Amino acid sequence: MNQSYDYSKRIIQSGKHVYTIEFITSLVSDDQITMLCAGIELIKDPKDLDGNLFNGSVKKVTDLSTLDLALLSGNAVIEVEQQYYVLEVRKYPSRSINEPETEKSVRGAKDGFVEQLLTNTGLIRRRIRNPSLTFEIITIGSLAPIDVCLCYIDEICDPEIKADIQERLKNVSTKDLVMSDRALEELLIHQVYNPYPLVRYSERPDIVSTHLTKGNFAIITDTSASVMMLPTSLSEILEHVEEHRQVPIIGTMIRLVRLLAVFLSVYLVPFWLLTLMNGNKGIFLFAGVNDLEFNHLLMQLFVVEIAIELLRIATIHTPTGLSSAMGIIAAVLLGEMAIDMGLFIPEILLYSAISNVGGFATPNYELSLANKYIKLGMILAIWIFHNVGFVLYNFILILYLMHLHIFGYDYLYPFVPFDPKKVLYFFIRKPKSSKAK
Repeated sequence: MNQSYDYSKRIIQSGKHVYTIEFITSLVSDDQITMLCAGIELIKDPKDLDGNLFNGSVKKVTDLSTLDLALLSGNAVIEVEQQYYVLEVRKYPSRSINEPETEKSVRGAKDGFVEQLLTNTGLIRRRIRNPSLTFEIITIGSLAPIDVCLCYIDEICDPEIKADIQERLKNVSTKDLVMSDRALEELLIHQVYNPYPLVRYSERPDIVSTHLTKGNFAIITDTSASVMMLPTSLSEILEHVEEHRQVPIIGTMIRLVRLLAVFLSVYLVPFWLLTLMNGNKGIFLFAGVNDLEFNHLLMQLFVVEIAIELLRIATIHTPTGLSSAMGIIAAVLLGEMAIDMGLFIPEILLYSAISNVGGFATPNYELSLANKYIKLGMILAIWIFHNVGFVLYNFILILYLMHLHIFGYDYLYPFVPFDPKKVLYFFIRKPKSSKAK
């Protein structure tokens, strides 16, 4: 071990035997180390070490190559008479358990995952008290190894999918997973340049537990507060916990409004452009635009969309103390002043605002980003190829989504393949019913 300041080495003599204890002070519990040192002083024979210490786990190690990883994982390593033992004394730095900022609900649980693997495991096990619930640990990374946990309920999960995921995890070859679950997703799924999310993320233990009770799988990555759920489909990604925290009729209305918002976030602006292009001024709910060249209008539209995206990115990185200043900048850039100066017409700001509000109402952050850039691509296709571009763009998009499969699951299920009962319950929140054991 190098001479890092948080590396500690204690030498304790008990009787005729010398015990060497090594540990990382930033990763261990001081109380556990104190208990360990006190216990060693009472041991008369090193052969009785594993039976006389009061720590939770004492394990004799014969493979010396695993000692460094055990030490860097927060364990204590004891050496006595060329025999090595690994003891559980871990206590990782951690924040308190709070409700996730992006998955809030009015009712229900307010706890969320943190960056500790053990804590996240406990939050799931607390909800699923089933002996068949399994947590498999796999260490990935050659330069900076990190623990990854595969979760499933063994008695109801698909054994073929389980074997496939296990094989993929074992075959992951990388130096590090410092970016945790997102880097792991790219290595497991081989997403390449597909914009749509192929797995589902959540920071809520109740959502992950529900996913597991359906026979699916979850992957917890140490140092990450979000859990990867797979396999999944677009219909599952569009669900939100608030729909299940209300009575069925209210949950159904919330779901329908949310689905409408997702639809408007993609198609509102393109439909408006199509009505203008076809000479329909002010048709239905769309406002007309007078005396403005179509190409000029499209340029304004792209500038507004890019400006809103820049504001979104800036808001994420803006400290809370400067958020009011960011609001003033947004008001100047996309407010009445911009209209008075002739930079933008009111209709563009109106429809872009409604479209982006629909994006904010999308229950999945990755999906909302994908929809935004799909919308920009659709506008570009309309600009270049007009009506044909809109039809062709959507045909290719739907065809592409139809051919997406994640561990044998169809991404557009229950629409492709079509399952009328599942489609009905996609739009209507099904009441909970009793099932026989």
